[in-house]
Amino acid sequence: MTDTTMGGGSPRRVGVIRTIAVKELREIFRDGRFAWAAAIVAVLLIAALTTGAARFADYRAMQEAAQAQSNDQFYTQGDKNPHSGAHYGNYAFKSQGPLSLFDGGVENYAGSFVFMEAHRQNAALAPPAGDLSAISRFGDLNGAMILQILMPLLIIFLGFAAFAGEREKGTLRQLLSIGVSRQALLWGKALGIGAAVALVLIPCILVGAVVIAALQIAPSGDAFGARLGLLALAYAGYGLIFLFLTLAVSALASSPRTALIIMVGFWAFCVFLMPKAAGEVSKALHPSPPLGVFQTSMQETRVKGLGGPPPRARLEIYRKQLLKKYGVERTADLPIYWVSTMMQKLEEMDHEVFDHFYNGLRDDYLAQRRTQDTLGALAPVLPLSSISMGLSGTDLNHQNAFTAAAEKHRRMMVFKVNNYLSEMAVGFNANQALTGNVSLETNVLVAKEEVFKMVPPFHYDPPSLGDVMREYGFSFGVLIAWLLGSIVVAVVAVGRLRPQTR
Repeated sequence: MTDTTMGGGSPRRVGVIRTIAVKELREIFRDGRFAWAAAIVAVLLIAALTTGAARFADYRAMQEAAQAQSNDQFYTQGDKNPHSGAHYGNYAFKSQGPLSLFDGGVENYAGSFVFMEAHRQNAALAPPAGDLSAISRFGDLNGAMILQILMPLLIIFLGFAAFAGEREKGTLRQLLSIGVSRQALLWGKALGIGAAVALVLIPCILVGAVVIAALQIAPSGDAFGARLGLLALAYAGYGLIFLFLTLAVSALASSPRTALIIMVGFWAFCVFLMPKAAGEVSKALHPSPPLGVFQTSMQETRVKGLGGPPPRARLEIYRKQLLKKYGVERTADLPIYWVSTMMQKLEEMDHEVFDHFYNGLRDDYLAQRRTQDTLGALAPVLPLSSISMGLSGTDLNHQNAFTAAAEKHRRMMVFKVNNYLSEMAVGFNANQALTGNVSLETNVLVAKEEVFKMVPPFHYDPPSLGDVMREYGFSFGVLIAWLLGSIVVAVVAVGRLRPQTR
C-alpha cells in the first residue's frame, strides 16, 4: 500500500491529515475532562482580561488626574525665588500602555512616579506591590500568567495519550497497517489538538478585545496592532513547543501515564523552577548593590567627587576662572548672577555622579535580564516572558526609559529656573530696581508664579516597537530555536514510533 508521508503535498495526504485531525478533535470533545479543563482556563483568562482592562482604565484616569493636579500645584505655587520653586518640585507619573492589562511585567514592583526637585535625582516611588497583601505578591492574575502556566498544561493533558494511548488500545497497529504514515499521524494529531486549544483561547481573547474596545483604551496606530500580532505569534510558538514535545514524548513513552509524568515534570521545571533559578543565577553573576549601600555611596561621592578635586574645589576653580575672564575681583562685580551660576554648576557636577551610579545600576539589571534570556535555552518560558513584557511595555527597559525621561525633565526644569535668574538678575548686584516678573524683596530675587509656566508639562514617550525588537531579538531567536527543535524531536520520535511496546 502506498505510504502517505509528508513529502510532496498530495491531496490524498492532506485529506488523511484532515481526517486524523477531525477524529482527534471529536475524541477530545467527547472527553469530559476537556470540558472541565477548558472551562477553568476560559473563566480565568476572561476574568483576567476583563478585570485587567477595568483596572487599567481606572489607573489611567487616576494617573491623568494626579499629573494634572501636580502640574497645577507647580505652576501656582506662589511668588518666590525661582530656584526655590525648583526645590518645591513636581511629580512625573508613568503612563501605562494598554497591553499592561495583559502582562503586568515589573509594573507592580517598580515605582509609578518620580518626584523631581533641584539637586536630587530621586528613584521611582510607590510600587503597587507595596500595597498588596503578602499572598498577592506571589503573582498577579493576568492573561500572560495564564497563558504561560496553564496553556501548556492544557496542551499536555490533551496530548499525552496521543500515541501512547493509541498503542495501549491497539488502534495504532491498525492505523499503520492500512497505510497511514507516521508523519501523517503526527501532523493530524498536532492539528486536532491545536484546534481544540485554539477553540478555547480565541473566544476568550475576543472577549478581552471587546472589553478593550468598550473601555476605549486601545490607542490608534500601527504599532499597537503590530505588538498584538507579535504577542500572538510568540504565544502561539510557545504553545506549539509544548504541543510537539508532548507528542514526541507520547510517541516514545511506554504508556500514557509515563508520558504524562514526564511532561508534567518538564512543565513544572519550566514554569516554576527555572524562572526562580535563572533569577538567582543572574543576581550571582551580576550583583546589584542594596538600596541603602547604593544611596550612601552616591551621597558620599557627591561630596568627595568621582575623581580629581572634590566638587567644592572645582567650583572655586570655576569661580576664579570667571573672575579672570571678566577682569573683576569679586563675584558681586560679575556681569552675571553668581548665585544662579553657582547653583547650576553644582547641578552639573551632581549630574556626573547621578549618571555614574544610576547608569551602573541599570547596567547591572540589564545584564541580569540578558543572563536570564540566555538561560532560556533551558526553558522556553524565559524568552517568552521577556518578549511578552517588552511588547506589553511593562519590562525593565520601559521603566528605565520613564525614569530617564523624568530625570531629563528635572534637569531641564532646574536649568530653566537658574538660567532665568541669570538673565533677569541684571543689575541685581548693584541693587537696581527690577522689572517684569522679578522683584527684590529683602535682598532676595522673587519671581511671580507665572514664571514657572516656562517649564512645560512632563511628557513621556515610551520605547518604540523597533527599540523593543532590537532589544529582544535574541529572545525571539531562542524561542524560534525551541520551536524548530521541538518539531525536529517530534518528527524523529514519531519516525521511530512502534505499534507496541517491547
